[in-house]
Amino acid sequence: MTRPLLYRNDIGDALKQWRTRAVTIIFYIAAVAALPAYVFSAVQSFAINRFETLLVLTVVYILIVMAAIFRKLDYRLRGWFFIGAGYLMAVTTMASLGLEGSGRIYLLSMPIIAFTLIGSRAGWITTVFSIVCYGIFSLLAYNGGLETWLVPLPDRVSNAMWISGGLTSAMLLILTVVLLMRMNRFLAGVLASERRLLAELEEAYDKTLEGWARALELRDIETSGHCQRVSEVTMRLARQAGLDSGEKVDMRRGSLLHDIGKMGIPDSILLKPGKLTDEEFRQMRKHTTYAYDLLAHIPYLQKALDIPYCHHEKWDGTGYPRGLKGVDIPMSARIFSVVDVYDALVSDRPYRDAWPEEQALAYIKERAGTEFDPAAVEAFVCLVEQEAVR
Repeated sequence: MTRPLLYRNDIGDALKQWRTRAVTIIFYIAAVAALPAYVFSAVQSFAINRFETLLVLTVVYILIVMAAIFRKLDYRLRGWFFIGAGYLMAVTTMASLGLEGSGRIYLLSMPIIAFTLIGSRAGWITTVFSIVCYGIFSLLAYNGGLETWLVPLPDRVSNAMWISGGLTSAMLLILTVVLLMRMNRFLAGVLASERRLLAELEEAYDKTLEGWARALELRDIETSGHCQRVSEVTMRLARQAGLDSGEKVDMRRGSLLHDIGKMGIPDSILLKPGKLTDEEFRQMRKHTTYAYDLLAHIPYLQKALDIPYCHHEKWDGTGYPRGLKGVDIPMSARIFSVVDVYDALVSDRPYRDAWPEEQALAYIKERAGTEFDPAAVEAFVCLVEQEAVR
């Protein structure tokens, strides 16, 4: 089912609002969590005369603090700034420490953050950039192109460097976990909203179908309440037969609309108090085809169409409109036809009085195997007897 435009806009607005909050949270966490790593890395860079690294670290950290404070900037701009700062740290760290440093952690984290904070396009761009960046540094390391830039090996494997890399990795891990947790909550909220929306839509659909059924009964006062009664009995029979929830929903909708095709029958035939002529009866039989033509192009009623279209088919193949026989008749239509005929027999009609329930039930039993599916008759009789005992 195509989502309504308003619904898609609402989800887009909610996602934008969430991303704006998420960017702010990220910058606050980064400003606090990165402080120990920044101080430690700055001291070490100063100690080994890596002033260019110290300058980059200081500028990046100041910008992170400023971005956390200025929350009115667009979330995408702030997100790209954070990602850019992450890649700057990655390149600086890998140029100083090679592949052993924390730079590769930045390369792994930035695509995840980009997907979450900005969107799928930003995520794919950063993914490609991370792969290319790591490939370039791997090639330089393999060819010895980094040897003149790297910190001496004893310093690279010292406890100080490992502590600095550990603090940085811990900070990025915290950011990633927080982002994923927040995204999980957001998606759970979206799914809950979607379920509520679908439930409201289904309720509106069912109310509409009930309205159609009542509109038909306004034309034919003698059948007032018939659609609702047969729908309720059909549902009880479906539950007894162990049908799943989806099949029961379709059967309820189909039973409510089983005579919707009679909207196309002229009043002179539909409301005639006496017996129909052969020509009038041929016209009346067309109501199943009219129902098909009316409902076949409505997607959510596709599976409910069996009852309006096939509830006058008979087990022995003498029914209409297609003369289906036996199990070729859809099961929902076989079940419903028993309920429909029984309710018609025990209700007053312009051309006869209502039958006693015992006589109507005997009629149903007598026609098991000819007009009705024997299994459907057996289940219906069982249901009637159980409800009589209650």
